[in-house]
Amino acid sequence: MSSFAPMQALLLRYHALEFHHNPQLAARLLAVQNWQKKRMEHTHRALFAVPAHQLMTQYFLTRLYAGPDFAILANQFERVIAKAQKFEKLVPASTIRTGCDGIELAVLAIELDQQLAELLLQDPLDNTALELDDDAVIALYHKANQVEARLHQLDLLDKLGYSLDKYVRSFVLQSAFKMAKGAAKRHDFEPMYAFLDEGFAAMKPLKSAEEFVGVFTQQERQVIERVHAGTPNPFER
Repeated sequence: MSSFAPMQALLLRYHALEFHHNPQLAARLLAVQNWQKKRMEHTHRALFAVPAHQLMTQYFLTRLYAGPDFAILANQFERVIAKAQKFEKLVPASTIRTGCDGIELAVLAIELDQQLAELLLQDPLDNTALELDDDAVIALYHKANQVEARLHQLDLLDKLGYSLDKYVRSFVLQSAFKMAKGAAKRHDFEPMYAFLDEGFAAMKPLKSAEEFVGVFTQQERQVIERVHAGTPNPFER
């Protein structure tokens, strides 16, 4: 079986999402995603404020978390899958698996937030406002009951942090990647190259990607616990 088979399955999951065909749902999904990003910026403000974390913070919020250009990246990855045999000779299987882990996280984040957006769309009191407050999102979380799925999401993120340190920090891999810039341009893979290049740049100042991710996921688990325990002001605004 091709190393890219899991990636293909993930992209099929992404294309099957309802928001692609439902503009009203897409608008509410965007509202949920915007709230999530602002909430994460608040929750992790101490972690994100560390100078060495600045690039990873931006990459985390704009690229890994359901970036607006994910549709473009999905198209690029599908072109890679079409040439799987060639890429499998050039890219280590461990790196491909790490890439699949990143894609799974992006797709899962969209799936979970779409579930919240669907509940918002079903709400008879929904006034189509595209900016949510904390109380509205807390109510959506309780209705959706996503505790296990959200915790699984964080487990996957911990796994990705470990893999980034083990497989992607390689000097040889990063040097080979830089040499591939011309080929990426010739074959019209520039968006995907930029996505990966920014990831390498974001990792460089970090002492450890696993450590950065570990602090993030620990705080996220605490937020989930407070929300579902009914703790007042669970986001500690």
